[in-house]
Amino acid sequence: MTQNDSPAPEFSYEIDIDDVGRAGKKFQLSSNETERAMIAKRLKTPSVEKLEGEMRVTASKTGVRITGDIAADLTRECVASLEHMPETIAESFEIDFTRIPSENDDVEEEDLDAPEFLEGETLDLGELLVQQLSLSMEPFPRKEGAKSLAEAYAPKENASPFAGLKQALGKSDDNQ
Repeated sequence: MTQNDSPAPEFSYEIDIDDVGRAGKKFQLSSNETERAMIAKRLKTPSVEKLEGEMRVTASKTGVRITGDIAADLTRECVASLEHMPETIAESFEIDFTRIPSENDDVEEEDLDAPEFLEGETLDLGELLVQQLSLSMEPFPRKEGAKSLAEAYAPKENASPFAGLKQALGKSDDNQ
């Protein structure tokens, strides 16, 4: 998919890399209510109550480095009970980009820790913050003390698939 085919980001804050330079610049980002609703839909979570970030961007001829902090409050769905529960995220992160295209086009041998290639002269810090939020979210959120729906509605005994057959034949565990 090319950049022109991709949908507009839910939370966008584009910067021109040439305006940053080696000295760097600091950016304070905060999403509004409409943006947070669209982010929640994209991340398939009931709601995002807060998404803020502070990012420091430095650039050279060969690369761009972003260091920052993310703060977010979300409402998530418990994987066990399906109840809504809060999740708070407060983390630091670092992201590196290279301006030098890779000579190795073989994806299988690509180093996953290598900086991503930066195409063009702009960078969307809002989209990077949403991506960082996605990476920081608990993959299987479970509310403390939540009983799973399977535990609540499953039969009380741990019946084997052959329990009904044993009963029909009049056998017990003692006289198999």
